Amino acid sequence: MPFVNEVVSDDDIDRYGLGFHKGDDQYWTRDKERDAYLWGGKSGNPARDEEIEGRFHFYIAGTLLRISLRPGDWSRNWHVKPYVVAWADLIGIYPADCGGLDRAAVIGLLKEALVAYGRDGWENKGVPDRIVSFGF
Repeated sequence: MPFVNEVVSDDDIDRYGLGFHKGDDQYWTRDKERDAYLWGGKSGNPARDEEIEGRFHFYIAGTLLRISLRPGDWSRNWHVKPYVVAWADLIGIYPADCGGLDRAAVIGLLKEALVAYGRDGWENKGVPDRIVSFGF
């Protein structure tokens, strides 16, 4: 089964020790068969001199990684077809040793998850026709 965006179940909140409130309908991007999930998104406020970054929690079969990405040029208009989601750079993976996982495999799986994540990790209803590109 590939990565899909879905609402996190209460059972999964307990299983993974997630900091979500049960019943809040939080979304994540998950591959159940490979026991992997991606959760997070873009954050930062340029008005406060904060750089916009993609900040994600990426769980792979027992290993939780924190991922930081620099966004590229995204489409600014919802009506553009296809909508473009661009991740320019991989700023960092923490822990740096990928928790003992193969770095190239982690990056490959991360790209798969980000393609499914799309614009927002929810249903992507506003941008079903999209291209996700990577500069790393």
